[in-house]
Amino acid sequence: MKGGRTIDLRIPPKAFNPAYLPFLDTVGRYEVYYGGAGSGKSRFAAQKSIVKACRYKRKVLVVRKVGRTLRDSVFAEIQEVLRAWGLWEYCRVNKTDMTIELPNGSSFLFKGADDPEKIKSILGITDMWIEEATELSLADFTQLDLRLRAVKDPQIILTFNPVSATHWLKKHFVDQDRGAAVLRTTYADNRFLDAGYRELLEGLKEEDSYFYQVYALGEWGTL
Repeated sequence: MKGGRTIDLRIPPKAFNPAYLPFLDTVGRYEVYYGGAGSGKSRFAAQKSIVKACRYKRKVLVVRKVGRTLRDSVFAEIQEVLRAWGLWEYCRVNKTDMTIELPNGSSFLFKGADDPEKIKSILGITDMWIEEATELSLADFTQLDLRLRAVKDPQIILTFNPVSATHWLKKHFVDQDRGAAVLRTTYADNRFLDAGYRELLEGLKEEDSYFYQVYALGEWGTL
């Protein structure tokens, strides 16, 4: 509610990539979306976070390892979805502090894991989205996990490219059954991807086998 008006948010299924749509309403504590470049995983993480924040009053912490990388990545991604869905004009956006408040009181905060003391001081976090999760150590993730104490459906979404088969994320979430929802996607799952970028990814097959394995096929990288 803002200015005496109620926002009626109706998003058609075609706004989402079909591979992700079954996960729109899942509520487990951990959700892992990994795979190739251009697969739409970051866009879906933004979409799902916004849908949940519109339905219920939530306090969403969006994280990357380095704080200075937030503005041109996840902060821009959330804003782009809000604009596409006609919500932008109803939100309070503080570009200096990188905070976004929705009409129902839900909020998005953007912080770098390289400043853990600031994250520790944030109270009432209900959800997290960790972008480029491979940048974080297991200790970084554990500290973030401890910050999430919501009573109702706390959730951490992790998105990343599977850069190394020895990474802790593979052992922690993919190789072991921790009850996490796990989805691997590639550029072929993103129907919104432009043809030029598709050709770029497919061209990696002849140029660099490691890059093709990770960024085109979305498979765990091995050197």
